[in-house]
This record gives sequence, C-alpha cells and structure tokens, in this order.
Amino acid sequence: MSRSVSRHPHAVETVFLNHPFEDDEDHGWRDFIEDLQENVLKPRFPSLRVCDRWVGRENHVYLENQRCEVSVSEYNGIVAVCLAPKDPDNPLDANLADLCGPGFRKTVVENYQGCALVSQGTCSNGEQIFALVKEPGSCVTSKEGRLW
Repeated sequence: MSRSVSRHPHAVETVFLNHPFEDDEDHGWRDFIEDLQENVLKPRFPSLRVCDRWVGRENHVYLENQRCEVSVSEYNGIVAVCLAPKDPDNPLDANLADLCGPGFRKTVVENYQGCALVSQGTCSNGEQIFALVKEPGSCVTSKEGRLW
C-alpha cells in the first residue's frame, strides 16, 4: 500500500512542492525551512513568529501567530506547506485562516514556482498524483517522483 505526504488535519490551504531543498537532506531541509520562514512567509505575514512544535507525528509547525499556524511535512520528496487555524473550533481563528488562505497560496507558489505542484488526485492505493504548476500535463507521484 502506498501513501502520500501528510497534510495538517485542519489545513485550509496546502501548497505542495517537489523537493525544493539541496541533496544534503539535513542541511538543505534547514535552509528550506529558514527560507520559508524568513524570506517567504514572514515578510508577507509579519505577525507570524518562529516556533517549533508538532501536530501529530508528521506535521511540524514552524510558524504561528495568535490565530493561525503553518506546518510543513515531507514524504518521498513531496513537501506539504499548510496553513491552518490555531484553534479550528474558534470562529475567529477559522475565519482569519480562510481569509489568509489565497494570499498564503499565492506567496508560496510564487516563491517556489519551479517546484510548486497541483494535486490531481489520489489513487485507491493511497499514492497521490501531482502536476507541476508551471508545466501542465507533467506527472509527479508521491511514490515514484517525476514521471514526465
């Protein structure tokens, strides 16, 4: 049985990326997270603050403010960057996350346009299929990586 990259359980917006970090996994991952925090999201959403906690076992929350949180997870080279309300049962949190969702997506996609993905669906075995945003018709899977 295959699987795919995990999303934050309360995500209102998820941007998928195709392995945007360097070959040195640890160093490249840290550079990617730092770039996402300092150069991509905090300039656009200045109330976000760096944090370090987990939602479940696979979603690492790296940024938050009083109402929203940004988590990142990775599986087999596919990265999910998610925006979620901090408390999904709080209408203020949920509404703010909904309002920020389109700007969040636009900001992440513009900054990682070479590797931004659009989910095309999930197979019955759990494998997810993606297309590159900049190359409609391309195929990337959560199991095999880029096919065409």
